[in-house]
Amino acid sequence: MEKRKQVKITVGIPVYNGEKFLFEKITSILNQSFDDFELIISDNGSTDSTKEICKNFAMKDKRIRFFSHKNNQHTNWNYNFLLQEARGEYFIWTAVDDVLLPKFLEKNLEIMEKNKNTVCSISKIKLHGPMTEYMKSDNSNKSFLSRIYKNIYQKIGYMDTYPISGNYENRMKEYLKNIRHHQVLYGLYRTEQIKKSFVKDSFIASDTATTFNLLKYGEIHVIDEILMEVYDSGMSRSGMFETTNKMNHKNIGLIFPFFPFTQWCIKNLGLNFYFRNLSFFIKITCQGGVSLFIGILRYLGLSPEQKFLGIKKTY
Repeated sequence: MEKRKQVKITVGIPVYNGEKFLFEKITSILNQSFDDFELIISDNGSTDSTKEICKNFAMKDKRIRFFSHKNNQHTNWNYNFLLQEARGEYFIWTAVDDVLLPKFLEKNLEIMEKNKNTVCSISKIKLHGPMTEYMKSDNSNKSFLSRIYKNIYQKIGYMDTYPISGNYENRMKEYLKNIRHHQVLYGLYRTEQIKKSFVKDSFIASDTATTFNLLKYGEIHVIDEILMEVYDSGMSRSGMFETTNKMNHKNIGLIFPFFPFTQWCIKNLGLNFYFRNLSFFIKITCQGGVSLFIGILRYLGLSPEQKFLGIKKTY
């Protein structure tokens, strides 16, 4: 068996029916100023031209490894597949509809190399896409329902990053304080530590559970510069109903989407952690209810942004 060549960074793209974004996405990675990386693309059973696009890129650049899976698995399965295939010292997941600016890998790697207590480095993030345009438009203020929706979205759907430092207890406090605005998932990790931290179980907020594990190992650094653009198509695009069903939520987990996450926290972090942060768990339970409300609006065709964005029912 041929021995794999060691690389500095592994970039992993999980994709399903991503033909609309793939060319720009892959190009943004291949144009990075730092070039000692491998790019792994894992196609989760796409039915569009994703496979052909990826194969064409892989034929032209030896840094690309492409895997095509016949049947669609759950999202966590695909994320874990990429992580297990990684051979770089550092690792990053990056969504197919997001763009890495040319200095993203170089500048985040520089931070990680200089600060051994840093487990994740991330930059500021710029949002773009149809939902961002809707929020800027007059349409988002036209009706009472639109104004309520805009207020909800800005609180729940807004994206920002904050540094986290100090001892483990302080790191957890900082993360919980800004949890809805801390997109650690978009950062550069030390591969060994993210492999130990990754939660393979499929439930809503499993990425938050992964971050809880990761914070045991060190701090999160934020570069005060926009090095990533994230495509914002709208909150709960496929609806909370469909999401919980895909993740095999059962019984109470269908009514309270964050209940499986709460169970995980109690099991892995203890009852003391749960009661010390009871206000946080009450808050996310309420947010789950809001997401269900948005899902109902979309199902009925009453969501204020649907007409503006041209969104149709997805059920």
